Amino acid sequence: MSKHLLLCFLFFISFSQLLLSSSSSFSNSTKICPHAQSLTLLQFKQSFSIKKSYSSYCEYRHLPNYPKTEYWKEGSDCYPWDGVTCDLVTGHVIELDLSCSWLSGTIYSNSTLFLFPHLRRLNLAFNDFYGSSVSTGFGRFSSLTHLNLYDWDFQDQFHQKFLTSPTWFHSISLGIGL
Repeated sequence: MSKHLLLCFLFFISFSQLLLSSSSSFSNSTKICPHAQSLTLLQFKQSFSIKKSYSSYCEYRHLPNYPKTEYWKEGSDCYPWDGVTCDLVTGHVIELDLSCSWLSGTIYSNSTLFLFPHLRRLNLAFNDFYGSSVSTGFGRFSSLTHLNLYDWDFQDQFHQKFLTSPTWFHSISLGIGL
């Protein structure tokens, strides 16, 4: 019995070493997210500043609360970036969760945010986008099923065309969160 146990243990150790070496070579040589999508995300990041002062609601609710985009670096695959989820087959960015990320600035209708046609989920809640207009750019997301813009102080009314057309939404969250 002890020889059998020893053989199993040695097999396990050998197999573990093989898995570790193959996974590290995969992560170093294979990029999941297309380079153009990484660059587009970096351009989106550059359009904002980081302001911790807006994070009080997240702290109060014990939500993850840190500048997710701070760790996005040029030349790296966007697949492991905080707040970014990519489709493992196509590599397309399919989810952005930048809630409570201390982002401060304005989202314009020509923002690079609207260059992700495969986006399914978008969460920009609890950031400082005061003065942003919720443009028809959001209507460009033909695959979007979940949108969270909670705690935005809309500069104008939410575009009626956008509100009446998204029959594809499963979840939409808009409002003031205090």
